[in-house]
Amino acid sequence: MKQNLIKKVASVATLAIAGSVALTSCGSEDNVINIQFVPSRDAGQLATLASKLEPVLEKYAPEFKFKITTGTSYAATTEAMLSDQVDVGFLTASGYAEATLKNPGKIEVALTSVRKGYQVQVDYKTEAEQIKAMNGEIEGYKYLGQQSTEDVNYYTSMLVVSNKYYVDNNGDGKIDVHDLAGLTIGRQGPTSGAGYLRPLKYLNDNGMEMVDTLDSSKNNQIRGLQMNGYDAALTAMLQEQIAGFWMFTDVRYANAYNKAGSEWYHNEEIFTNSKVVAITDGIYNDTISFRSNLSDAKKQAVKTAFQKAVTDGIDLDKNSDQYKESGSYLLYEVYSHTGYTIAKDADFNGEREFYQYCVDKNLIK
Repeated sequence: MKQNLIKKVASVATLAIAGSVALTSCGSEDNVINIQFVPSRDAGQLATLASKLEPVLEKYAPEFKFKITTGTSYAATTEAMLSDQVDVGFLTASGYAEATLKNPGKIEVALTSVRKGYQVQVDYKTEAEQIKAMNGEIEGYKYLGQQSTEDVNYYTSMLVVSNKYYVDNNGDGKIDVHDLAGLTIGRQGPTSGAGYLRPLKYLNDNGMEMVDTLDSSKNNQIRGLQMNGYDAALTAMLQEQIAGFWMFTDVRYANAYNKAGSEWYHNEEIFTNSKVVAITDGIYNDTISFRSNLSDAKKQAVKTAFQKAVTDGIDLDKNSDQYKESGSYLLYEVYSHTGYTIAKDADFNGEREFYQYCVDKNLIK
């Protein structure tokens, strides 16, 4: 895994922001800030979390009302911002890069999210070593998504398949993406860094393609089936509707094993019944971005509200009901965010270069 352009965060400035959706003009209510999440998780679950997060934000910016909704797709959130229907969006780094390339001056980044890194990424530095460790192939190493104590501003994409499809089909003595030719693999929308764009480059670098419809005359293709969120993709894999799916590292932990209420909560089988096949280069963390013409007062209110919310309740008993209504809990539940750092547009030059690479190589259809 290449991380030469990705730097670890030594100290985290606890700033943040969300996104909003409103089908009416944002200007219709001067004290309302409309925020929109992207649908990387189940929309119903996000709606529940959003309704609890709104009053937390309003506690720290009482002069404004916060309304949070979830976009129907990653691209829909960007379009809503460009049309002034949404003030703030949780855009992926790739989504932000695309928006600034195609619509310069219309959207500006405010904050970059921070997550805890995975201990396996500290213990093992290469893609091959990490895959072996995550698949239980290193004696004495048990992977259950353990978090490190280090905050990082990057994440990776990885390809996971159910055990049934973890087979050396081409007989070369190893299992990798070439063994998945002809299979159906879940993916996310076209601006998802982990769920679509980084996988396109990874496959291209390995002589493979991800296509909507397989060409029977080719033996280097997998069928990419767009899924509405990672929860849906995980369920589809477990039910053998798809062979596996591209996801951020590690959806099995973040959306299942470590999620109270999930049928897989603290159930080790979520890891043992599937295997990791590929891990991509590092991806810059998701953004919290504004539409550029948003008022300075609203921009500051959002920063202030999220700066406070991400630490709200952090010292409470983690098993208490009060903690489960706190900002720190809710923001972690939404996207596993543990902090926010101030961002500037130049931070995403590498993401713009990567996106343009995909365009130039005709990887984005």
